[in-house]
Amino acid sequence: MAIYSGSQAQLCIEPGASAHTFNTSSEPYEFLSETMSRTDTVVDTNAIRGTRSHAKETTRVVRKDIAGTITLIPSPADLNLWLPRILGTAESSDSFTLAETLAGTAGIFGVLINRVQQTHEYKDCVVNRATFRGSSGGFVELSLDIIGKDEATGTSFPSLTLGTAANNAPYVFSEGVLTLVSATREFHDFEITIDNVVQSRFADSLVATALVATDRIVTLRATTPYVANDLTNEAAPGTAGGTLVFTNGNMSTTFTFGNLTKNNVSPNISGKGEINMTVEYIARTSSTTKELVVTHDSTT
Repeated sequence: MAIYSGSQAQLCIEPGASAHTFNTSSEPYEFLSETMSRTDTVVDTNAIRGTRSHAKETTRVVRKDIAGTITLIPSPADLNLWLPRILGTAESSDSFTLAETLAGTAGIFGVLINRVQQTHEYKDCVVNRATFRGSSGGFVELSLDIIGKDEATGTSFPSLTLGTAANNAPYVFSEGVLTLVSATREFHDFEITIDNVVQSRFADSLVATALVATDRIVTLRATTPYVANDLTNEAAPGTAGGTLVFTNGNMSTTFTFGNLTKNNVSPNISGKGEINMTVEYIARTSSTTKELVVTHDSTT
C-alpha cells in the first residue's frame, strides 16, 4: 500500500471569484497545517416503518459545507496579499482598513491543495476568521478559518516557486512592541482575532450560493508581567486604544486599535514564578475611529 507524506503537499491561492485559473501567476504558500474539507450532511426520513431499522433508500444528501483552517507563518510579502482578504479592502498607501463586506476581488479567492495523491480545489472562498498569535521565542503565526462554496478534485497544480526575497522572511515575536494605556508593555504572548462571522446561504441549493459577513468582532489578548495596577483597574468604557507593532529593518506591520474595552480581572498566583496577568480586550469604534486599522510596509 502506498504511503503519502504531508511533507510533499503544496498550497496555492488564486485571487477573485471562480472560475479559478491556477497557473504560474497563482500565489504559492508554505504552511504548517490545513483542515479544508467538504462535509456532506446526510439525513433520512426517520419515519415509522414497522421496524427499528433505518433504510438506505430513504437517505439523501441535503447540503455540502466547505470550511477549514489554514495555519501558516506569514511573511511581510504574504501579508500584502492576505490583509485585503481578512479586512475586505485593498491597500491604500500601506494602509488596510475595514470594509462592510468581503465581496469583490479583495475578499474572494480560490484554494488549491495538492495532497500528493489528489488535488482538491475550494471555490469562491472568504476569510471567516483570522487569528494572529505569537509567544516568546517563536514566530508570528496566522490561522485562517476559511469558508467556501464548492469543492472539485483533479485540478492541475501549477509549477510554482516559493519566494526568496528579503520580505519573505517572517516576523519573530521579539520584534513586537505592545502599547496599552499609553505605555509600552513587556508581554509573553499575544493573540489578535478578526472574526467576520460569515454565514453561508444555501436556500434551494446543495452548495452555498452566497457567503455573507454578518458581524465583525475584533479582540486582543496578551499576557503581561504584573508590574502595575493600571491594567487591572481601567475605567469603562475602556482605553483610548493601543497598538501592536512588528518591525524588521524597513519592514513593519502596525495593528492600531480604536477603543479597547475589557473586564477588569485581578491577577492570581500559580506558583513561585513570576506573577503575570492576562488582558482580554474587545476593540470597538470611537466616533470616526475604526476598531482596527493595519498599516503594513513590506518594502525592504
